[in-house]
Amino acid sequence: MYPSFIDIISTEVAGIRHMKICGQDYTAYSYDWYIDDAIELAARWKPDQVTYQRILHLRNWIRENYQHDHNVSYQRIRTLAGCRKWVEVVIHAEYRYADEVFKEAYQEQLRQNNGVFSLKDTG
Repeated sequence: MYPSFIDIISTEVAGIRHMKICGQDYTAYSYDWYIDDAIELAARWKPDQVTYQRILHLRNWIRENYQHDHNVSYQRIRTLAGCRKWVEVVIHAEYRYADEVFKEAYQEQLRQNNGVFSLKDTG
């Protein structure tokens, strides 16, 4: 069962799910378990903190964490602030051995993460 901010529109035989996340369309392919983990984490936040942008941002960093073998655990995180800190740890891991030419991209990823998880837009 999905939380109230998820509406399943349809499911195809191949396991493709068409859904709305916070009212916005999203297609989850059969291999996209990252979105399910992001939704599970977002369900632990306060209702006014849940946004499409935050869920997708979290999903993308869950994918990076897994695909690049950082393996930073996130299953026990309970808050929006915890998710922000977790993504920051993954960003640090992602750029740990990067050349100096990637320093600006590294800093931009940290800024973007802080912006996505900023509480200025929520109550």
